[in-house]
Amino acid sequence: MSFLLNYIIFIIVIFIIAIVFERWLKKKLKIDKSKGSFYKGVNSFQRWTEMAMIVAFLISIWFVDNPISWLIGYFLISLSFRAFMEWKYNREEKEYILTLYSMFIYLLVLVIGFYLI
Repeated sequence: MSFLLNYIIFIIVIFIIAIVFERWLKKKLKIDKSKGSFYKGVNSFQRWTEMAMIVAFLISIWFVDNPISWLIGYFLISLSFRAFMEWKYNREEKEYILTLYSMFIYLLVLVIGFYLI
């Protein structure tokens, strides 16, 4: 029980640090606040590709022996694609920097959780 409690506390601390650093990064790079609560892709190709990746992930998760490593791979591919599309088509808003930062935080928590559990 102590191990699980330590891991939960670790995740909470990482997310608090991540939120504070993300706000600092937005202020430093002068990135505007999001206009909505959900992410909107830069074009329709990105939206359709991300939806197809989600569907493919959800279908394929049933056929994989190790779903945690599959989840890590999905986040890596999905967020890399999103960052590339933001960099390619909407570079001046610098959202791709926040996407790469989010990818780093998600992968850090997932990888550490995968190896600890």
